[in-house]
Amino acid sequence: MTAIHPLARRSRAQRLVLSATMLALVAGLAACAPEPEPEPEPEPVETTAAPVETEEPEPEPEVFTMPADCTTILPQSRIDNFAEQSLELLGGPGSVYGDDYFFDPTPEQLVGGISCVYAIDGQDLSSLLISVAPMSASTRAGVVNDLTAQGLNEETTDEGAVTYSQYGDESGVPAIYNIVRDDSWISVISAFGGQVFYEEAVVLAEEVAGEVYQ
Repeated sequence: MTAIHPLARRSRAQRLVLSATMLALVAGLAACAPEPEPEPEPEPVETTAAPVETEEPEPEPEVFTMPADCTTILPQSRIDNFAEQSLELLGGPGSVYGDDYFFDPTPEQLVGGISCVYAIDGQDLSSLLISVAPMSASTRAGVVNDLTAQGLNEETTDEGAVTYSQYGDESGVPAIYNIVRDDSWISVISAFGGQVFYEEAVVLAEEVAGEVYQ
């Protein structure tokens, strides 16, 4: 049996100790190593949805309805205003005297319309004659010809209706306003003429249109 030199035994022991020390050092370094920082989460990207275009429905066209009588051609506010001026509904269907108020049919009555008279009873010069009539292709041409023959001022509105009018004056020439559409004819004749009464006739015609078109 070969004897081991004491120095050889010591070198082996040192190597064992050194190996154990290195392993402990590596383990310690591994334990002390900083943990990797977590990667930041990506920020959410805001997305804006494109607005959805919606088509608005087109408004339904207003339809003309022929009034049954004179009591429905004006708004209540105007009727109250007439009452404050002592103007009564004297002529036309639904009035005090009905159609007997007229000696002869009015042009509007001849084409199937109604004529309504607001006045102070017994004072003819206080009267307002307001008429409404339906129009058709067969009647419109004749009405237009008659109004043109009266020498009235002719104009066309933005909506395509045609107006026939005169200002009149305070010496007895009445203020007249007619507006003729494809399906209706509204007219206002004031016993008094001049700027103020003409403008009132225009407003009255607009108020009548507001009642007969819905």
